Amino acid sequence: MPKMVIPRQLQCLHIMAQLLVITALIHASPLAPKSNLNPTIWPNGLDAPPNPQGMKRCNRLPYWQPNTIKHTDCIQALELFRTAEGAKSGSQRFEFLIPGAQKVSTLLPLLTPRVYSAGTCTIAVVMLAALPPNYLPPGAHPTVWPPIDIETLDELRNAAADVERACVHLGGEYPKTGWTPKGRLNGSIGVLIYETGSLMDRIVRNERGLYLDAAIDQILQA
Repeated sequence: MPKMVIPRQLQCLHIMAQLLVITALIHASPLAPKSNLNPTIWPNGLDAPPNPQGMKRCNRLPYWQPNTIKHTDCIQALELFRTAEGAKSGSQRFEFLIPGAQKVSTLLPLLTPRVYSAGTCTIAVVMLAALPPNYLPPGAHPTVWPPIDIETLDELRNAAADVERACVHLGGEYPKTGWTPKGRLNGSIGVLIYETGSLMDRIVRNERGLYLDAAIDQILQA
C-alpha cells in the first residue's frame, strides 16, 4: 500500500487547531485568585478571610479563662447585649471606633469597647486596633489595624451567640472562651467572650484604647 503523504498546508491547519483547543481550555479554567494562593496570611491581618461563614476561634488561654466560665452566665450576658443598647435599631449600620479616632462616614458612631457582663461571662465588642500586639486574639496577627469599621448590632449579637454556642455551650464540662472577627470594611471588630475579671477583661476595659508595656505591667500588678 503506498504511504500517504499529508500536505504541508493540512499539517499547519492541524497544529493551529490544537493550539486553539489548548487556549480554550486555559481560558475555561482560570487560575485561582492571588489571595487564594497563600491562604495562611491575608492582607487584613487574619489567617483567614474577615468573616468566613461559621468562623469561631475557641481557646482555653489562661489569661482569657483563669478559672471557669458558665454557659448560663453567658446566656444572661447575651440577653444584656440585646437590651443594653436601648432603642438603637439592630439592622442599622453604625461606625464603631476607638476613642479619639477620626470618623470616615456619615453613620452614627459607637465608641468601643462595649462590654456586657453577667457573672463569670463577659461579651466584649472591641476594635482590634485597641489591643496590644501580644494580646491580640488567636488568629489575628500584629499589623496596622484600622481604628474604625462598620457593622450592625444584629450582626454583632448573632456573632456573639455563635461563639457562645460553639465555644462555651458545646464545651460542656470544659467550656472554652472564644471570639470572631466582624466588620464590613476590614473585619477589624472583635466579638470576644472571656471570663469576667480575667487579664483579657482588664485589658479590654482600658477605655483609652492605647496600650503601652508599662500599662500592661500595671494591670498585671493590680
